Amino acid sequence: MGRGSKQVNRRRNGFRFYLPKDAWIITATSAFWGIGTFMYSPFQSIFFRALGMPLFYVAIMAAISSVITAMALILGGYLADRWGRKRVIIIFSTISAASAFIYLFIDSWQFILIPVIIGSICSMYSPAFNATLTESMRQDMRPSGFASFAILNTLPAVFAPFIGGLLMVNYGYVDGLKMAFFVSGVLGIVAMSIRAMRLEETYTPVKRFREPLLSNIRSMLHDYAYTMKKANRDAKRLLAYAVTSSIAASFTTIFISLYLVKQLSLSPIDYGILSGLTGLATVIVLVPSVRIIKKAGLKKAAMLSALFSPLSMFIFVSSNGMNDLLAWSVTGGVGGALAQPSMSTLQGNLSEKDIRGKLMALFSVMPLLAAFPAQIFSGYLYANVSYLSTFMLSIPFYIISILILMSLSIK
Repeated sequence: MGRGSKQVNRRRNGFRFYLPKDAWIITATSAFWGIGTFMYSPFQSIFFRALGMPLFYVAIMAAISSVITAMALILGGYLADRWGRKRVIIIFSTISAASAFIYLFIDSWQFILIPVIIGSICSMYSPAFNATLTESMRQDMRPSGFASFAILNTLPAVFAPFIGGLLMVNYGYVDGLKMAFFVSGVLGIVAMSIRAMRLEETYTPVKRFREPLLSNIRSMLHDYAYTMKKANRDAKRLLAYAVTSSIAASFTTIFISLYLVKQLSLSPIDYGILSGLTGLATVIVLVPSVRIIKKAGLKKAAMLSALFSPLSMFIFVSSNGMNDLLAWSVTGGVGGALAQPSMSTLQGNLSEKDIRGKLMALFSVMPLLAAFPAQIFSGYLYANVSYLSTFMLSIPFYIISILILMSLSIK
């Protein structure tokens, strides 16, 4: 094989920054908005506790958010295939960005439910968002496209958590995070204005006659039943994987920041550095992840990414000092880097265009519904059994999810 052919194959198998116009617009605006979001998101449970919310109620709040988000995504997937993608994305992502301002007026934990509900409802734009990303990319370039999307969206996670931790140390847990919410709201509104002006439609739905509300609900349920029936066996197995891994994550994500800051007395700045290190590891590994996916195949790459989850959590529960926590951070970042392009590509490749919006919604809805009881149980374990018990319980569920991925018939 000649030198020119080797260079062509290297470019074909390796990473190439790839974001077509519409994918570029929603990626760039999402990353810009993410600067503010990543300033507060790693510390949200700490904010709730600082306002006086009981430990168990922190888990209840997360569970309520999961159920409302699941219902919103069901409607969002339906609207994405009925209205088209752009209208759903613009309306609900703008309201979601603006909802961050509500936190500025909250001084009691009982009122936190208001912005949580609004933000959860507005997540109905996610299926249209994911469908637009998929539809704007060539199928053979989706691993590079999703990796490019992940790189830009993860960049704020490298430095923004440190800024959030700095605000908390200097202005207090409540006022410092309110500043982060304000920044998120401002950046979000600016980003959504750009998105509204520049984004184009990627899918024109078949026009249907207007029908009464009850008929629309029946039609929506029928469409989702048809989507599940039409989805192939691998798509259904991927849904099962998403559900199992979501249960595992539900035992960990709510209380990690509280455990490190409150129980291990880690400074918010140090936790921000750990979060940033996870983001940095993700960005660095995303570039070679495309080569890994194309060389190993989607199935093996997805399995490899899934293996990092139980490994990361094992390091966390057995950690004995900052060095172990650094290893936990890096391991999580590496797994996330492999998971983002491989899982997104699998979901896109396993869904047909006419059901893509609804199937994309189901990839989020079913894990969220499964997360509801798991989050409540995690709150009980953390508040009444032991701080580490909920993290330890996640490990067997991560292992089961790996076994489900092994059953996929694709390569």
